[in-house]
Amino acid sequence: MTTPQVPIDGRYARLYRLLDWPPRLAGLNLLWLAGVLAGGVVAGVSPATVALFALLRDYQRGGHPQPWRDFWRHWRAEFGRSQVRLGLPLLTVWVLAFYLLAARGTPLAGAVAVLGLVYLAVLAYLPPVLAHFDVPTTTAWRIAALTAARTPLWTLGLGATVALLVLAMLVAVPVAVPLFLPSAPAALVALVAARGFASLPPAVGGHEPG
Repeated sequence: MTTPQVPIDGRYARLYRLLDWPPRLAGLNLLWLAGVLAGGVVAGVSPATVALFALLRDYQRGGHPQPWRDFWRHWRAEFGRSQVRLGLPLLTVWVLAFYLLAARGTPLAGAVAVLGLVYLAVLAYLPPVLAHFDVPTTTAWRIAALTAARTPLWTLGLGATVALLVLAMLVAVPVAVPLFLPSAPAALVALVAARGFASLPPAVGGHEPG
């Protein structure tokens, strides 16, 4: 004898959908870590990050991806080109940090700090752009920059929220780090990025990958 399915709607449906996210994010985080290790750490960060955002895109659209299969499918597809499209920009963060330390205590420190924040804001949108649009690298950067520029308040709020979330995990709940870092901040970035993409002119975007 089977138990009949009771449809859940209204606020209870939203609650159940919300409760789905913690175990989902934990699973995605473990997949991301596996993807990083599979690429020898340095070469694995970029494809694992793009694959993570691709699955977040599907989940946030109400889809039902198969996490293991779809993650590795995206990982393999992005392994080569993501090294240039995302890996090199991530490396430039260290260059920027070097210049910020070098300019410390000089009149240039403020300008370098502002430039660094603007660059990080644009860079934060790059992984969801790569997951959403099948476009050349220059176009991906243009979409990321336009998204940050057209949603400045959302971008500022996102930066503050992500910083507080990461700090809380590192200081207050370090056991959550291997389960929710970077998947939880990435989910917030993906959510805000999707709002930003919706505000872009149709001619700016490109074809979405399958």
